[in-house]
Amino acid sequence: MLKINLLPEEFRKPTLSPIEQFHRTPLMWIIVGILVAVPLLFFMPIVLHLHQLRQLDAKIQALTPSKLEVDKLQRSLEHLRAQEAAFQRVAKGEGLWAKRLNILSDVAADGVWFSELTLDPAKGLVIRGSAIEEANPTQLVQSLEADKEFMSAIKEIKIESIKRVQDGEIEVTNFTLNCALAETPP
Repeated sequence: MLKINLLPEEFRKPTLSPIEQFHRTPLMWIIVGILVAVPLLFFMPIVLHLHQLRQLDAKIQALTPSKLEVDKLQRSLEHLRAQEAAFQRVAKGEGLWAKRLNILSDVAADGVWFSELTLDPAKGLVIRGSAIEEANPTQLVQSLEADKEFMSAIKEIKIESIKRVQDGEIEVTNFTLNCALAETPP
């Protein structure tokens, strides 16, 4: 197609190349729309997931005190179950334990007394006591280890602590013994 423009040069409108006129075409607006829409399509799911993440974090924060309480109850329950198992093992030899505790008092030398007997699931029979002057916790342990009746339910005896305390003119030795229970006491 041939165009003839008879206007003088100074009155003529400058002609734009097709590239310079591209911004006026609908194709350009479609491309710009696509360039804007594509990042938005990728950005929207991220925003939605971040919103869901914040909601879930809020729910977790709301449930944390309850979870801590449940964890505490579970630990208490585990401790009670362990105690129950230990007591059941002791109960299997009901009459024998009375005999063993009697042996414990018989082998204790003069000047030794027991302040606490505890059945701990992890440590076994825990004996806390004191001795004065010549009485020695080590002798007590040796006497107990020498008694076969007592040791039939005990795997080993360990001295956990020995502490000497001066009480006026008398020296008192406080001690703690751990008697690990045998797996199957007779």
